Amino acid sequence: MDVRKDQRVLSSTERTDFVSALLGLKKRPSLLHPGDPEANRYDDFVEVHLNAMNAMGMPGMGGEPSASWAHQTSSFGPWHRKFLRVFELEMQSVKAGVTIPYWDWTVDQGKTSPPWSSTFLGGDGQNGDNRVMDGPFAFNQGDWIIRIKDNPSDPDYLTRSMGTDTSAQNLPSTGQMSSTLAATPYDTAPWEDSLRDQQDPNQWRGFRIRLEIVLHNLVHRWVAGAMATASSPNDPIFWLHHANIDRLWAQWQDKHTTEQPYLPTSGAPTGQNLNDDMIFHAHEQPAPWPGDATPAEMVDQHLLGYRYDTDPPTRIPGPLPVAVPAIEEARVAADTELRQRDLQPLPMFVLETEIPGLNEQTSSSSPT
Repeated sequence: MDVRKDQRVLSSTERTDFVSALLGLKKRPSLLHPGDPEANRYDDFVEVHLNAMNAMGMPGMGGEPSASWAHQTSSFGPWHRKFLRVFELEMQSVKAGVTIPYWDWTVDQGKTSPPWSSTFLGGDGQNGDNRVMDGPFAFNQGDWIIRIKDNPSDPDYLTRSMGTDTSAQNLPSTGQMSSTLAATPYDTAPWEDSLRDQQDPNQWRGFRIRLEIVLHNLVHRWVAGAMATASSPNDPIFWLHHANIDRLWAQWQDKHTTEQPYLPTSGAPTGQNLNDDMIFHAHEQPAPWPGDATPAEMVDQHLLGYRYDTDPPTRIPGPLPVAVPAIEEARVAADTELRQRDLQPLPMFVLETEIPGLNEQTSSSSPT
């Protein structure tokens, strides 16, 4: 079984192999754009994530007003788990045995922490244009050209601007992580954050909301540069950050063994219910990899062939929810009515301080 380790304990060989696998995927042909000499397999994953971010608030496959694939909705956990695992297996086709390390940002919080060394992921961007000037992903090395962008005018080089966003001057604290891991259930109706009353704390409870908004979004904004865009996988730190997010979902399950590890069973738009095939490409567009995946299939990472070095020896995931027809019918009707209301669009990497209801809740309940 593959073991994902804390990046700070990687050997020099493991760090070199990880970098080599990333650079190698930049040289592999694209599956999404076969025959295009400028397209490559790494950028396929950037494009999938960009499309997923752009799907937020767009009409759904079933005609729903909102159909986010992976963000600001319940499928955030399992969608990214599948995304990372497929990417990891692609890396192994370049360099056998390589795995995605995780970055515990409650421990390594400085700009000179291990992830940012010149022999690993490179450091912060320079003043002015935020260009990363050192490490294997610096533009002057010639191996890391940014081609998949939010806007055509965005730079061709990797950018970072750590801690300069006034809303994200610090990385998540141990207190924020602890309060996130303490939150239950996994998620709550109406399942999509754009449908929640931003003033009502009762609508902003649950683990997934804290995981995505309080922790995940803050890190994207702290690193800034490419990480603060919809095409954030252009920065290799994306994979280490999301491995840590995935690890925390596993830890939450181990902490709450009587809780259902994923919700909802039904009532959410297509791709977000327990046994739905999740969405990784638009209708009639090529699939980024063979096969489908449901949230139910993503609950236990051990069944996917990997574990974290912090996992207990054995795992007993909580019970998957069982649909009760009468209850589910009422839930579907209620959620359908909610989706007819005007949406409340949220920023791409919204923070809890921008949502009065969530900010009130975390301010009053989070340990210091």
